[in-house]
Amino acid sequence: MKTLHTLAQIQVAAMSVLLMATAAQSQTAGGTVKILVGFPAGGAPDAVARAFADELRQTTNATVVVENKPGASGKIAIDSLLSAPADGNTIAVIPSSILVLVPQIIKVAKYDAVRDFVTLGSVAEYGFGVAAGPASKATTMAEYKAWARANSSHSAFATPGAGTPQHFLGAQLEKALGISLTHVPYRGGAAAVGDVIGGQVPLLITTEQLLVPHEGQGKLKTLLITSKERNPKLPNVPTAREAGMPQLESVDWFGLFGKAGMAPAKAAQWRAQVDKVLASNRYREAMKNMGYTVPAKQPDDFPKLLASERAAWADRVKLSGFAAE
Repeated sequence: MKTLHTLAQIQVAAMSVLLMATAAQSQTAGGTVKILVGFPAGGAPDAVARAFADELRQTTNATVVVENKPGASGKIAIDSLLSAPADGNTIAVIPSSILVLVPQIIKVAKYDAVRDFVTLGSVAEYGFGVAAGPASKATTMAEYKAWARANSSHSAFATPGAGTPQHFLGAQLEKALGISLTHVPYRGGAAAVGDVIGGQVPLLITTEQLLVPHEGQGKLKTLLITSKERNPKLPNVPTAREAGMPQLESVDWFGLFGKAGMAPAKAAQWRAQVDKVLASNRYREAMKNMGYTVPAKQPDDFPKLLASERAAWADRVKLSGFAAE
């Protein structure tokens, strides 16, 4: 009788272990996870996606593969996500601005950022910066404005490309300053930075992260940043609001997105995994080293946030006069 009782206890204990293991497994992202990135390897979205994937491998039993599908302002990766099953095993890391911008600038992009995606979390935040090079020698926006008025035929701003958030922020900057600015698009941020430092273009609009290494080096002077608060690595640079141009305030974020139709339980598992990754000191340090901010808490309403960002970027696109391809 004692033996039977002991055996029953062992069976109950074994069942408990099995149930706990099953529950733990259900909290993983799945057997094999594919993370899509719509930009080339080595770029900012790719670096964030790979840091997230590295940490995800540590917190789950999943095999995580990062797949780059560059082109068409991220549309190729977005299309791949929308053509995949909504099972939560294919997701994408996408800058929120790109997700809401692409349908406004590429006519064949028929998707809707709110309707066709499920947001699984914000994994990093960042702002943009406006910097002057040696061509103008400006150290403030007021100085650049004065220089631009005196050198209107040379006043221009460089960006990583036409149709990028930086392009449309430039249109808004032009209106805020009340001067004419010629847009000079490049194939990527590094090329734009190089030509502004070389004096070929007087002004640069890029992400804050690309400006940090040049702080105090004498070649680029960051005039303002679009974040809501000052960047600790650019402590003397005013925010757009401090510079008297609150309409330029813009905080972008890398979102983890799945295809709409994902089972609510699966989406909940993903959101729990995002929280685990963001709580990791290793991941937080990686983002800090890249110059990104890890969100302290997730937005309460992602659809509402995306809708408001879509409206803000629509105004900027209209200001630019950009013709959809």
